[in-house]
Amino acid sequence: MGETVLPGNRILSVTEMTVYIRSILENDRLLQNVWVRGEISDFRYYQKSGHMYFNLKDETASVACVMFRTRAKSVDFKPGDGLKVIARGYISVFEKYGRYQFYVEEMEPDGLGSLFLSLAQLKERLEKEGLFDQRRKRPIPRFVNCLGVVTSSDGAALRDIIRVVRQRHSGCHIVVAPAAVQGPEAPDEIARSLDALNEWGQPDVIIVGRGGGSLEDLWAFNTEKVVKAIARSRIPVISAVGHEIDFSLADLAADVRAATPTQAAQMAVPDMLAYQEQLTATGLRLRRIMERSCNQRWAQLDYLRERRIWKKPQSLFEPYRRELQHTLQGLQHHMMNILNARSSSLKQLAVTLDAISPLKVLERGYAIARTEDGDVVRSIEQVKPNSLLNLTVRNGEIKAEVREIRRGDWCDEF
Repeated sequence: MGETVLPGNRILSVTEMTVYIRSILENDRLLQNVWVRGEISDFRYYQKSGHMYFNLKDETASVACVMFRTRAKSVDFKPGDGLKVIARGYISVFEKYGRYQFYVEEMEPDGLGSLFLSLAQLKERLEKEGLFDQRRKRPIPRFVNCLGVVTSSDGAALRDIIRVVRQRHSGCHIVVAPAAVQGPEAPDEIARSLDALNEWGQPDVIIVGRGGGSLEDLWAFNTEKVVKAIARSRIPVISAVGHEIDFSLADLAADVRAATPTQAAQMAVPDMLAYQEQLTATGLRLRRIMERSCNQRWAQLDYLRERRIWKKPQSLFEPYRRELQHTLQGLQHHMMNILNARSSSLKQLAVTLDAISPLKVLERGYAIARTEDGDVVRSIEQVKPNSLLNLTVRNGEIKAEVREIRRGDWCDEF
């Protein structure tokens, strides 16, 4: 029996339908960042993979949940069946079984659920504003001579800070800007004190914090007013809120987090006694180095003073003087050889030049004929009958007139 497909409808495969449902869920903005409150049931933790699988349920419904290893590592309590929690994550479809799942990214115990939820939302918003960016963190100055403190004026935290600073750096000036550290008025007072110290501008660093307490006691340091006051401070801020296990948004905004107020004081001011001891040790070490260096130089000077050069300084130059004399004699001998050779060559050239001199030719009875213009006659074409010639002989000149011109038979050979 065949199937009937209605017009305009389409038969989907299971995969296509599941993918389509997943796309609907993943495109719903609410379901991609949602907080859910419920009770954990059927909790399973796989040690090898580090993943957590469980259900969140209430009186009438249940949803399958998974928290992968990278997110599960941030859980700072031990989940288990029957524990009520609030969780943040997103909804998607596990295609293999065709069911939707809640993929958990954060999880906190319920009971303080509203506080945790508001804290997480504020943390997310301030983080997007860049208030927790590590690139804006500033180093604490190495030497602090004026310390600002924002805390309760009658709290143990202030006494601990003063005690440690006096032990480490008795010359450090401590300026306390008192503020309530818990209660509804605390955020405003803490922010005002931070702003006042910045307006004054004298402290090299500011400590802000208080001693330990419950989450509600420390809540002022999780407020937007305090976080933004710390972030806008031009002076570096050390946050010291509660004990080591306590953590607040003020810690994220501060330039440095201290586990306790005592540690904050240790971070803020240098241990001048330790520096003094180090300076003394360095001075002694430098003195020993200088003494050793001076002794070595004196020993070298004594050695040099005993050398023969100081008693007979001319001995230093004697080898060079002899070498210079020998070199000078060699140069003189070489120059004489060159001059003699050039003189002999010049005499030979003079003899050769004299042999080919025109005067020698004239002495043998020859004459040089020149036209009236002074040109030497080399061919009969240069003269004409009745023209005058000047004949140069050995001892004078003869003026002659051309009577006849004859071509010699011997000229044909050339």
